[in-house]
Amino acid sequence: MTSISRFFLAVLAVLGSVPIAAAADTSAYRISPGDTVEIGITSIPGRTERAVVQMDGTIVLPDAGTVSVGGLTAPELQTRMQTILPTKIFHIRMPDGREQMTVVRPSDVTAVIAEYRPVYVTGDVLTPGQQAYRPLMTVRQAIAVAGGFSLLRARANQAGPDPTDLRRDYEMIWGEYTGAYFHSARLRAELDKQASFDAQPPQGSPLSPALAAGVAKAEADALKLSLENFQQEQSFVEKGVKDAAAQVEALLKREQDEAAGVKADEDDLEQVTRLFKAGNLTNNRLADVRRSVLLSSSRALETSVELMRTRRQQEDFARQLERNENQRRIGLLNELRDTEVRLADISARLRAVSQKLQPLGATAAPLSIAGETIKAQITIVRNVDGQWRKQASDEDAEVAPGDTIEVRFSNELESAAAQ
Repeated sequence: MTSISRFFLAVLAVLGSVPIAAAADTSAYRISPGDTVEIGITSIPGRTERAVVQMDGTIVLPDAGTVSVGGLTAPELQTRMQTILPTKIFHIRMPDGREQMTVVRPSDVTAVIAEYRPVYVTGDVLTPGQQAYRPLMTVRQAIAVAGGFSLLRARANQAGPDPTDLRRDYEMIWGEYTGAYFHSARLRAELDKQASFDAQPPQGSPLSPALAAGVAKAEADALKLSLENFQQEQSFVEKGVKDAAAQVEALLKREQDEAAGVKADEDDLEQVTRLFKAGNLTNNRLADVRRSVLLSSSRALETSVELMRTRRQQEDFARQLERNENQRRIGLLNELRDTEVRLADISARLRAVSQKLQPLGATAAPLSIAGETIKAQITIVRNVDGQWRKQASDEDAEVAPGDTIEVRFSNELESAAAQ
């Protein structure tokens, strides 16, 4: 994992640790800029005013002027209006055209939140954008109003390839992916010198179990043959190592015996030389002893040379064992690298075809890509205490006014990172 990936995972983990209420409690909801409040007086017919909360949290009423309502709950708004309006003088026009002043009682005042700030839906939905908020509104309802999940919102009305051809290509690419998937599993098992590997097909495969089992069996047979062949070759070299070790041991013993023979012949030559100088032996006897010393020395030298050659052969066999193992691992690692690159390429092609085949509508089930079943990842972005925070959510969570619902399809690894 790269340092950038680790950074993003850390940031996402911090964001995920910030608590956001899954359900929006409208009774405790505090009025914010963009909401619309409705103020009415029941004792004065037609005296109902709607006002949009401004950026500074105030509203403007014709008879009361500027009133601060930002941050109030609905009950608190009612209380404030019941406190302010009874202190004002209201003029009403009578049927005969005359104006009359009237007194407003607190019980005559009504104050409600008429319209909430909209919610926003973005990402992999058919029609992203803003929606009117309704109390107890859920993520599922917001996505349904947005047309449901879709990977083709920008191409809904465009002509494209025949779906039958796309489905054929989709299954063919899945066949390639399955073959590369089991080949990679076999290479990893061979690297670890394991006699078997997991023969379960990749997750989300639309291929028949019999086809996947056939591909897995072919790779299992290849694994068995490869391991047996390598073991036979190593056994042959190991036998050479053992034979060379036995020969070295025999040569060492012979070298000791011949060294003792040379020493004996040299002692004999020394004694014969003294006798020859004393005139007690003939020249022929001295020559015979000298030839014996020369022969025994030659045999000892030949044994030493053969011992050196056998030891070198023993070392060559040992190096051959190590060289065979290293060459095998290098070959397997190179093949595994190529297979992983191929898997990545097939995954990209599979993702492209699956997106072309992705149906429209809220009930659409995403197709499988890259050996995993993709899922809808939902994130709610909400302003909490003046700070925008993100929290993973599900379709049954209630939303609050002003929320942004982000929807995107992701595989299991990406979902775990986001959470």
